[in-house]
Amino acid sequence: MYHYDAADNIHRPDHLAEFAYKDVGNTEEHLYRLMRGVQDKSIHSAEIRCGVIDWPTYYHLTPQRANIVRPFREHLQRSNILELGAGCGAITRYLGEQGARVTALEGSQARARIIGARCADLPNVRIYCDRIQDFSLDEKFDVVTLIGVLEYAQVYLVDDDPVDALLRHARAFLKPDGILLLAIENQLGLKYFSAAPEDHLGRAMIGINDTYGKDTPITFGRRELTDRLRRGGFATTALYLPFPDYKTPACVIHPAGYDLDHVPADWNLGTLLSGMVAHDSRNASRPTFSLEMAWPLIARNGLAADFANSFLFVCNQGGEIPRLSGHDHILAVHYGSDRPFELGKETRFVVENDVITVHTRRNTADSDEFECEAYEPGLSWFDVLLRIVNRPGWGVDELLDWCTPWKRELEKIAASNPDIGTEPAFSHFATQLPGHYLDAVPANWIIHPDGSAAFIDLEWAIPFPLPLEFIVFRGLFLTLQRVTSCAPPKQEIPLNLGHLTMTLLKHLDIDIAPGDIDNFLILYNNFHNITVGNPEGTFNRATHALEISTLPIRLI
Repeated sequence: MYHYDAADNIHRPDHLAEFAYKDVGNTEEHLYRLMRGVQDKSIHSAEIRCGVIDWPTYYHLTPQRANIVRPFREHLQRSNILELGAGCGAITRYLGEQGARVTALEGSQARARIIGARCADLPNVRIYCDRIQDFSLDEKFDVVTLIGVLEYAQVYLVDDDPVDALLRHARAFLKPDGILLLAIENQLGLKYFSAAPEDHLGRAMIGINDTYGKDTPITFGRRELTDRLRRGGFATTALYLPFPDYKTPACVIHPAGYDLDHVPADWNLGTLLSGMVAHDSRNASRPTFSLEMAWPLIARNGLAADFANSFLFVCNQGGEIPRLSGHDHILAVHYGSDRPFELGKETRFVVENDVITVHTRRNTADSDEFECEAYEPGLSWFDVLLRIVNRPGWGVDELLDWCTPWKRELEKIAASNPDIGTEPAFSHFATQLPGHYLDAVPANWIIHPDGSAAFIDLEWAIPFPLPLEFIVFRGLFLTLQRVTSCAPPKQEIPLNLGHLTMTLLKHLDIDIAPGDIDNFLILYNNFHNITVGNPEGTFNRATHALEISTLPIRLI
């Protein structure tokens, strides 16, 4: 029996078993006070964003957490969902906002009351505080989720096979045609080979060395976990790949997206995965190799599903692979970074009749119309930079050979727009480009197989012309900062990324006065505040990085 505690908006059993899981420090207390105090409880709330003070609070509060279930938005909106191990309610809140009927179960009382406060304005969300193995409810569900939960089965369940027991518990709550959404780290994730710490135990190589204990968290490789799911009663599974991982995914690769036997020849999965490395804040501090260089190799050998850092399984009890509306034609879905809700976007790579198109829409719940454009196959100019900086002994000359063609392309664009005027603060610069070329950075410059080139993803625009000098300055620094690992360079290379950027500008005959640098930084800072939803005037880390960022040189 459960009784409803109106003060905390949760249902409790008469006798609640001890469940000691919590973050280090007072994270839960901080989140509870925050959720009780804010007026706007939505996942993109500016009030909630201000409550981020460290990695644990970021993890619990970032809207990116919900990206793990966004690919199934249309299906979830009309479903009755049971969320097992709901944590502090990041995904609960998203599901509730989508209009789903949500039952959230959390064993920690401290965390359950955070969800209660977080979802207090959502009548379609019920919160229960109980252990999964003790939870009893006379109801079956369309969807059951185990997101970041299965790995703790050995810690909190008493059974000869706790993993199997947890899967059986989850299956018992499903309708015959219901689906299980299971997200977990991959024991054989590529980043763990590069010395990234194991997520739960905090030390490198624990998973790779297979040294988990009988009462520690545990993860599995693809084949082993697939076998586990089948033994747990799930006859069929479909595997999606969240990148950089399931915790804060920026991209989800659909099953069709890594099927080399059926994927179109011009689909460049490797470049997409390489670009995800910079989104991962939990990479190795001293990696043993370049993840950016390794992912294209993994992709073209058909191994993305085996080495993805995390898994997202869609499972059912029937004999057919779970099919969700429209998913057969989707190769991957990319989500805008951690932005305010109205500024974030969803980009789908869709294939029909062996032709790939790019479909884009805003993240808002009522946004169903996509804008479509052609897919631009080819090599990102950032990929070319990676090849340079991962060869030992690289130097300024190689970097100049790399950035000069990109600069010339920008000059051509400026020459084709001679009468666009100038912004007064930048009127002394002779070469100006339209403001929508703000994001004409090397990573957005694609070289097609036939040698032609095009800029893609020019999402943002400044409402006035921009000096060539600013676009080159910003583009070089952002691109260098995106490299997470490089080989040792020549001694001539400045180790500070700001100094390296200025060195390259000088060799490109771009002379920027100190006062102009200050104006560039103000513009750079203000624009960054807009894109991530910071209050106007915030001095953000992106600007500070110019002074403190250094080359991430590998020791080997």
